[in-house]
Amino acid sequence: MPVTYNIDHKRRLVSSRLWGAVSDNEIHEHNNKLRNDPHFDPSYRQIVDLTGITEVKVSTGTITETSLDQFFNPGTRRAMVATSDATFGLARMYALRAEGLGQTIEVFRDWPPAEEWLGI
Repeated sequence: MPVTYNIDHKRRLVSSRLWGAVSDNEIHEHNNKLRNDPHFDPSYRQIVDLTGITEVKVSTGTITETSLDQFFNPGTRRAMVATSDATFGLARMYALRAEGLGQTIEVFRDWPPAEEWLGI
């Protein structure tokens, strides 16, 4: 599966990474695993590495559905790093839709600004 995550309790940070050809099923599977992980804390910040995605097989329907199904606490800072235009655009679409539920998600093109914004 080209999607993984790591929970760092010391830094209060969830790091997710997506690479290769990513599909709807993999997005749903990642979210379900993370949401049900007994070590997951919805108040932790998150950084999502989208830089390794080579093919986007995620539908706009899944973007909408997952943006409305939030399991991080409202106001918790979450950053996404995307270098390709297609991935950046989909990440921005997700972030904008999730904002309506009180989510605080920013999408960046480079790592340093994302890490600075998260305070890591």
